Amino acid sequence: MIKYPLFQILLFLCLSSFSQTFKSDSVKSFVDNSINLIRSNAVDTTNINLIESILYSKAKNLDTVSDLAPLYTEVFRLLRDHHGSLKYKDRTYGWDKAERPENTYLKGRLKTEKAVVSQIIDRRTAYLRIPGNHDFAFKKVDSIANDITAHINKVSTAKIKAWIIDLRTNTGGNMYPIFLGLQEFIGDNMVFGGFRNAQGLSSGQWEIRDGNMRIDGIKLLRQVQLKKPLKKDIPLIILTSCYTASAGEMTAISLIGRKNTYIVGEPTADYTTAVQGFTISKEAGINLSTDYVVDRNSKIYTGNILPDVEVLQGDNFENLKRDKKILKALELLNK
Repeated sequence: MIKYPLFQILLFLCLSSFSQTFKSDSVKSFVDNSINLIRSNAVDTTNINLIESILYSKAKNLDTVSDLAPLYTEVFRLLRDHHGSLKYKDRTYGWDKAERPENTYLKGRLKTEKAVVSQIIDRRTAYLRIPGNHDFAFKKVDSIANDITAHINKVSTAKIKAWIIDLRTNTGGNMYPIFLGLQEFIGDNMVFGGFRNAQGLSSGQWEIRDGNMRIDGIKLLRQVQLKKPLKKDIPLIILTSCYTASAGEMTAISLIGRKNTYIVGEPTADYTTAVQGFTISKEAGINLSTDYVVDRNSKIYTGNILPDVEVLQGDNFENLKRDKKILKALELLNK
């Protein structure tokens, strides 16, 4: 009688269960490829065995990949990844976390908030509102960064003693030009953030050395320069909302840990991961959260950003002096 160690028996059973006959070779190939990509790249693979079991079990009797694709909504739920998604033909399959907070006023403003806004609020406080962008192809890095800098120049005077940077309508996009536009606020001669992979190893670094910014090894140069240097560690309030997401959250994190800096507003949307795209087939690709973001103090963000002072609702872009988040910011700055 031949005796097998327990782990060999379990391994055999697992392999047998995943080697079942599939009705469609294309479906099996799709599942195999996606599982391999998830196992090798996802930042959270806690449930990978369960995901594998579910996909193989439910996919074996399917006729087409079109029938298979909707199963990936559950896959992303088990990955705890609402930032990623499966792209198949012209459709997207992802997981939308339930019970997200809402801000009716700001939700209505998201459609119209497309441009940077700047003004002086109380003679000594400058205000800068930076919306999200759609520069995913990196074609507008210069124009976005230059526009932000131009607005800073517009309101920066010798009388300004503090700043408010408003990210409430920054739903994401390309973080590079926003960092570049805010370079002098971030600081100099430092690593101000980056990414960590599933093993906790650095997978990207944000730094400024001798006035030169490098993001993940890419040197960024800005064409428009500040006309008036910012006072070092000038007091700064960052405003956030439940719609501050992705690049908006990265922007907030790039400033967290800076002296005289506070976050006022609502918890952010929880898109604090780096997402990478991978090809599964000619018609499909999968976007996976592959890394967590870290701030200048090496704090890892696995969820949303919580404000230092929470202020819910009460937004008023038509009259900033009646905006509850701005009023709280001014209160903190005047202490």
